[in-house]
Amino acid sequence: MNDLIQQLKTKFREGDVSVKLIFINIAVFIITAIVDFIFFRGSVLGIDQYFGARPSIEGFFNRPWGILTYSFFHGSPLHLVLNMIMVYFVGKLFLRYFRNEDLLTFYLWGALGGALFFMIFSGILNYGQILIGASAAVYAIFFALVAYIPKTKVQLMFINLNIPLDYVGYFLIGYDLLMILSGQFDWLNISDHNIGGHISHLGGAAFGFLYMKQFEKGNDFLGGFIYKLFYKNPKSHNIKTKKPPKDDYEFNSQKIEKQQKVDRILDKISRSGYESLSKEEKDLLFKSGKND
Repeated sequence: MNDLIQQLKTKFREGDVSVKLIFINIAVFIITAIVDFIFFRGSVLGIDQYFGARPSIEGFFNRPWGILTYSFFHGSPLHLVLNMIMVYFVGKLFLRYFRNEDLLTFYLWGALGGALFFMIFSGILNYGQILIGASAAVYAIFFALVAYIPKTKVQLMFINLNIPLDYVGYFLIGYDLLMILSGQFDWLNISDHNIGGHISHLGGAAFGFLYMKQFEKGNDFLGGFIYKLFYKNPKSHNIKTKKPPKDDYEFNSQKIEKQQKVDRILDKISRSGYESLSKEEKDLLFKSGKND
């Protein structure tokens, strides 16, 4: 048991932001289940009622923290698993081009964007449930990628088919709009409508897409705020993006070229020792070790 705990600590400490977000969401879910079992057993309410986003401006002033904390709470194991799968795969793709702090920026502000849409449209669409789940934050990260690399093809889970990111984005937005309209007018005769959740998806998507357009121009004013909160050296926050490869062939070529550079550095170490390396060679070796 101690070995397992130590391994989990190591994976959390050494993992990128997507891994850390998954650990945090799972930990929150476990703690929530324990608290609900002890204090809310037999009740329709639970601790997520205190940390979910409220569907009105008045509800916001009652529990203002909910516009952010809701994105770390989930209603069921399936809800958690599906969102964490998306955090992992979308996060890994995002980190091909951007840094950990950029991923955290889009996750947290995307969650806020989803909560804002959720509150604004609650009076118009008349839904009363609270909002929980990380999906709006995931939408923000995904649609940031849609804005940045729209024609990059991804393989869908369980389907041997490669589809451009923007096509996947069109499908997701279309699906959310259909669910919102069917919930309002009962077109599909679905009894369990999650209109508020679908509205929050649109908010997260809008934030991710629009902010990426500013981010590409070097305007990362929201990221600077996140960096000051969570990182030690605020002065070093500068936007650094990688030019996206045109296709999988180019991506693999870049990966092979990088590995060849690393191999040459290792050969140099075997011949002349580590101290013979230049600063650029040491930096490349260090970054390569972190990415492995």
